[in-house]
Amino acid sequence: MTNKFISLFAITLSLIILTACGTSTRRIDAKSNEGLVTIDNINFKDWQIAAEKGINSLLASGVLNRADNRKTILMISTVRNSTSEHIDTRILTDKIRYALLRSGKAITTTAIGGNGADDIASRQVRGLAEDDMFNQSTVKKAGTAIAPDMSLSGEIVQQQASSGRVRESYFFFHMALTDLETGLAIWEENVEISKQTKRPVFGW
Repeated sequence: MTNKFISLFAITLSLIILTACGTSTRRIDAKSNEGLVTIDNINFKDWQIAAEKGINSLLASGVLNRADNRKTILMISTVRNSTSEHIDTRILTDKIRYALLRSGKAITTTAIGGNGADDIASRQVRGLAEDDMFNQSTVKKAGTAIAPDMSLSGEIVQQQASSGRVRESYFFFHMALTDLETGLAIWEENVEISKQTKRPVFGW
């Protein structure tokens, strides 16, 4: 009887442990304040904060307004990653590009960019000239692509510090808009994000 009780107890204990160690995965709203706050990395909320502040500042500055009411043609230049982490800066630039397009103030070109064209089709289709497979009247001609008026560039910097059980990360997002005719930066914005964590007395 005792052996049966011990076996039953062992099985029950094993099930409890397995249940406690199980993972629970769920979807969260990417626009909410839910989600993990990472100390060493930029998480989705940090990207959201940086993009929203940059967009609001740029639109409020009025530099995209034109006397001829034409939409500004914008190219995405380089956003330098000066942090110790491997990060995809396109998360930031794509958020800004999408918001500017929706604002009606600017259109972005994908035919040219700081890291090369986002879409090489604009150049490829012009290579169809004299290709007898294609109706030449439908082939896009040379000299018709529209050059950008301005370029968006930036840099992300990270600093880390620790004191006792406390660690802190500071992320600095710098964004600039350059008038390509004059080469002058006509708008700049800095977004700062600081995060802090405290290691427990016991454990990690």
